[in-house]
Amino acid sequence: MPSSQPQPEGKPLPVIDCSRPDAVATRDGAVSGFSLLELLVLLLIIGLMTSAALMSVSLGERDPARATARRLQSLIGLAHEEAQMQGRNLALGFWQHGWRFYALDADAAWQPVNDDRSLRLRRLPHDLTLELQLQGVEVVLSPEQRLHPMVFLLSSGEMQPFVLGVEQGGVVRERLQGNAVGQLTLTAVHHAR
Repeated sequence: MPSSQPQPEGKPLPVIDCSRPDAVATRDGAVSGFSLLELLVLLLIIGLMTSAALMSVSLGERDPARATARRLQSLIGLAHEEAQMQGRNLALGFWQHGWRFYALDADAAWQPVNDDRSLRLRRLPHDLTLELQLQGVEVVLSPEQRLHPMVFLLSSGEMQPFVLGVEQGGVVRERLQGNAVGQLTLTAVHHAR
């Protein structure tokens, strides 16, 4: 049966071994593809590179106070941006051993944010505590998980100014400061109270 496509003169069409699912015909008719061994070596290399990257990231942050302060800085920055982009007011509540984000609902009531994994309830490692200052006045944080909104992140881009200290062994190790326009500054401090 004649083919509807014109064939180049003098060159026969390549024959492809269809029993190999990875078979691809090249211009000269040779079949190429990856062998199982080549794929396994590739997966091994990717696995080793991923393990090395994860280990370097986890070993890079050995100071739990610094890691906690950086996490808080990132999460507050994320929440501040989300408040503006989504047009909703958010807030943060703290206790000595953790924090939680809140959102203002349609009934003008503050509700815990449960639908966003990034803004979920967080607990500190056992040897860390938080201290909070609002408008230069130290706020007494509960040792238990009794939370209510304290720091407000408004949809207009404004943020209630605050200073948050991360303590380790009664010593403030890191201080996170937020200003009225949402800028966050992290400072390492190492003095006893």
